[in-house]
Amino acid sequence: MNEIPMNSPKEDLNTLKKKFDEGLIESLWSENGELMYIIKDGLDLNEYALLAKQILESEGDIAHDFTGKVTNQSKTEFARFEYRSGWFLDGLAQGEIE
Repeated sequence: MNEIPMNSPKEDLNTLKKKFDEGLIESLWSENGELMYIIKDGLDLNEYALLAKQILESEGDIAHDFTGKVTNQSKTEFARFEYRSGWFLDGLAQGEIE
């Protein structure tokens, strides 16, 4: 997957969110902790998986790593993404955890 460049983080994040929200139908958490986004048929699943990853990681609201999935409305195709919270590493970098 190609990274989408983010020049001005806050403005670009809002642009990414807007695009993602326009294609999003529903988001669900499975019983085993997997996040799944359902998007409109005909959209690029890999692009939306990258958007989901970038948005989630930039917000940093979820404290654990997980694998997420983006699927089309027909549920005939899907793309996965790896979310990395960075919380543990952030604490190490700032000397909070020894």
